[in-house]
Amino acid sequence: MTDLIKHYRQLVGIAKGWAMKSLPGWSDDSHRDLLARYGAVEIEGRISASSMNVPQLDAVLGDYERRGWSRSKRVFAGNPASASSGQASIGSERTEKRSVPPRIAYMVRMWGKLGTAGKVEHATRKALLAFCARQVGRDVPDLDSLTVAECQQITEAMKGWLARETPRPHPNLPPEGEGANEKGTG
Repeated sequence: MTDLIKHYRQLVGIAKGWAMKSLPGWSDDSHRDLLARYGAVEIEGRISASSMNVPQLDAVLGDYERRGWSRSKRVFAGNPASASSGQASIGSERTEKRSVPPRIAYMVRMWGKLGTAGKVEHATRKALLAFCARQVGRDVPDLDSLTVAECQQITEAMKGWLARETPRPHPNLPPEGEGANEKGTG
């Protein structure tokens, strides 16, 4: 049992590393909140996975999988020989269903770039879905629900936003060059 817990903790650490790199706005605090949601308790001043049992750790890994992390090791990813080996397994079918289309992966990367550039205050998945909903004019429960044309529309909007150098002026401020000292001259 101890080896199994150790293995699950290692997987949680790997999933956390993936999330830090792949999910816009993901932080150590996000990870600790996720652990607490599934039963982790505070040890020595911080929420720790070492306080969790195997079912709780499995629930955390399931949550990361729903966010896009793949539990299966992808050492031979893209190897056509492994795909045509004739051995079908439940795990490989699950992995195929969860592959992220390049257009969606690109949108997530662009959203992360907008966050890094300071154009998005909170570069979270929830904020990305809200942005997508505003762009397409309908509710977007997840990125997979977008059509190819909608993805292109959103991507172009993000590219334009990223290319803009200066933020839009506040509507209550006068346009640049129309200061108080110019109003009296004539």
